[in-house]
Amino acid sequence: MVAATATVGEAFVALTRAALEQIEANAAGAASGKDPEYLHQLRVGVRRLRSALRAFRGLLRRRRADAIERLWCAMMRILGAARDWDVFRQSHRHDALDAPAAAHRAQAQQRVRELLRSPRFDRTLRSTFAWAQWLPLRRKADPGERVGRFAARALDRLHGKLRDEASGIDWRDAARRHRVRIRLKRVRYGCDFFAAAFRQRKAQDYLEALRLLQDVLGEMNDIEVQRGLLRRLAPRGSALAVVEVEAAMRAKLAARERELIATLAPAWSAFEARPQYWRRPEAAGGKG
Repeated sequence: MVAATATVGEAFVALTRAALEQIEANAAGAASGKDPEYLHQLRVGVRRLRSALRAFRGLLRRRRADAIERLWCAMMRILGAARDWDVFRQSHRHDALDAPAAAHRAQAQQRVRELLRSPRFDRTLRSTFAWAQWLPLRRKADPGERVGRFAARALDRLHGKLRDEASGIDWRDAARRHRVRIRLKRVRYGCDFFAAAFRQRKAQDYLEALRLLQDVLGEMNDIEVQRGLLRRLAPRGSALAVVEVEAAMRAKLAARERELIATLAPAWSAFEARPQYWRRPEAAGGKG
């Protein structure tokens, strides 16, 4: 979160610096693999960094910003694979699957360790920090603009892209749900970034509906990921005990998915009905 009196340039530098510091602070712990929380917090830092790039997209020099994001996106795939196995092992404990799940997790953790201890990771971290400090805004951008006025435009754009992605959606479509979830996270981070620019009492209804959607879509994404991991744990020709456990887990996941799908349409309708609080005239920090 940045101060309501901050300029756009100050806000961008502060947000990217905070995200990079979070990434760096958790890198050693994530590389060791002893406590999954370090990896989780590192990934949160990367998501915050990428969301900041999206929130300020209208001001940044596009080509370099996109190149920076692609570097972190590629690393996020490696980090995410290990995190998926951590979540799976926390959620599903069964003797028939524990050993193979632990083996897959160890392989994924080895790739995380190699990445986080590599010159590539250190170089990306340092170059991103230097790039952000340089304040790479477009030629016509005004780094001295007050963040409140900019925040309203940024949130309008993020919310609009979310609404367009969800237009006419069939909530049983896992691929569309995933894209909506990504857009939703960008809106949530944008709201967090610019919270000081608006009166939070006016934001409560919108944020409450947004969090509910994010929780439901997050759990549904976990279900989809866990199905994929189960396919790796119980390939064709597996022992009968493994196949039976895998089938039971799949049935449980399918039942929970049906429950969640039933909640999505009303949850989305409730979210759409919430006022977009940043458009209110009493928003703070809106004047230059």
